[in-house]
Amino acid sequence: MKKMISQVLLIFLIMIIGIISVFITEVKADSKASINCVSSITVGQNFTVSLNLPSNVYAAESDITVKFSDGTTSTKRIVYVNGMANFPNSAVFTASVTGNATVTASNIVLSDEGANTLEQNGSTTATINIVENTPPPATPPASSENNNQVSFTDVNETVYTTDRCNIRSSYSTSSTKLGTVNSGTALKRTGVGSNGWSRIEYKGQTAYISSQYVTTKSSTNEQQPTEEPEGEVSFKDVNETMYATKSCNLRKSWSTSSEKVGSLKAGEQVKRTGVADNGWSRINYGGKVVYVASNLLSSKPIEEDTNTTNEVADENTVQNEVVEGEKTDLELIQEEVGVYPEVGNNIANYAYIAVTIIAILGTVSGICYLKINNKEER
Repeated sequence: MKKMISQVLLIFLIMIIGIISVFITEVKADSKASINCVSSITVGQNFTVSLNLPSNVYAAESDITVKFSDGTTSTKRIVYVNGMANFPNSAVFTASVTGNATVTASNIVLSDEGANTLEQNGSTTATINIVENTPPPATPPASSENNNQVSFTDVNETVYTTDRCNIRSSYSTSSTKLGTVNSGTALKRTGVGSNGWSRIEYKGQTAYISSQYVTTKSSTNEQQPTEEPEGEVSFKDVNETMYATKSCNLRKSWSTSSEKVGSLKAGEQVKRTGVADNGWSRINYGGKVVYVASNLLSSKPIEEDTNTTNEVADENTVQNEVVEGEKTDLELIQEEVGVYPEVGNNIANYAYIAVTIIAILGTVSGICYLKINNKEER
């Protein structure tokens, strides 16, 4: 009788282990990393999503998914290795639908320089507000007065622009555009017109600007007249405080082939005035308008890593997709530098498989044990 009771208890124990193994599930914890992206953007524009990583992270990977307000999604994979341009910490998406879009970084895997896993299967989210395309601010209408009837009162004073505005060859919005100046630019005004325009000196020639965009009051962010670089790149005006995620170059234009005009240190604070659809940002630096790659800026302060070198980051934009094949570039890197982000199933999956195998083996052993005892009793 005691033997029968022990056999029944053994069977129940095996069944309990099997039931527990079925209910083991994956656990996705909040990640040590966070999402870095714009908070608002115009529909149709591109935006960059990257991860803010702890300073001790050497390699990382994650699935980045953007879910738009109409339910459609777009997913790209980031595979990042510190210092390797072919494996950047960013992905570029297009704002296709107006409304709030949810950005999710899932299956986050973080490793240190010694290939030790710091985090596995983490996740984090952020929200982007996608708005309609709005027309630019209305410019003053062309004067209906005959040119011969417009009179200018001669003056000799310094005025300051109150917004980004155009410089014209004549006092009409239909006249030739000579350039564009930023807010706070100091200009010499030589005449005030009766038609709402001001006559100024601009690059050694007489030019005109709408009087509603200038003031005689001194501005704290006074600048020299600057023009936008040539090209068909569209910048969305913003007013944001940003921080350099690493040491990086500042350029005269939005291209790595343009002249280098300075550099930022990791964690250095700058004022961003525009975000382009080509992955570049316009900033004010030392009273000048310069440009820097958007994926090298973060809206959150980043502590400077004192162990890093003074090398300046490369702003070149690269593809973020991982190409499947017999042997990936990342696997080749593993062979060369011995560092590879931990990927694959998480701990819960391994535990599930292990416990299930134990349950199956235990069940088979119990059945065999019962058969052998029954034969002996006979």
